Amino acid sequence: MPAAGEAERAPNVAKAVWEAAGARAKSEGLPLIWVMSRALTEYAAGTLPLPRSVTSTKAGNRRGRSVFATDEVWSGADERRAKDAVRSMSALCETLLDAYARGDIHPYARMVTTAQREALAASHSFEGDAPSGTLPAPVAA
Repeated sequence: MPAAGEAERAPNVAKAVWEAAGARAKSEGLPLIWVMSRALTEYAAGTLPLPRSVTSTKAGNRRGRSVFATDEVWSGADERRAKDAVRSMSALCETLLDAYARGDIHPYARMVTTAQREALAASHSFEGDAPSGTLPAPVAA
């Protein structure tokens, strides 16, 4: 279910990427639409760098998938996508979901790259029940 102010979009995403991202989201107890919304929000804000490595997918295996974003986030991500020379919003969404499925970005309080997560874990010791050097549980929006 979309958050307040979000509209449904339908970028074309490869079935294999969608299913792999969905499997990871399910294993983490997160709705895939929330993961996609967070990734687009963080990418639009400039806090999530564009992952450059992607899994090869067959071009004929794409179809519109429901994702949700506010007009501000969608247009902000679209502007940044153009600057990053990504051919379309569909390609951007597929790239972000592929990176999530492969574990290259993580949906904690903010979407982060693996390198950012490891740097954060190395520089912080969390208190409470979490072992030292681990990250707190994901925060749902």
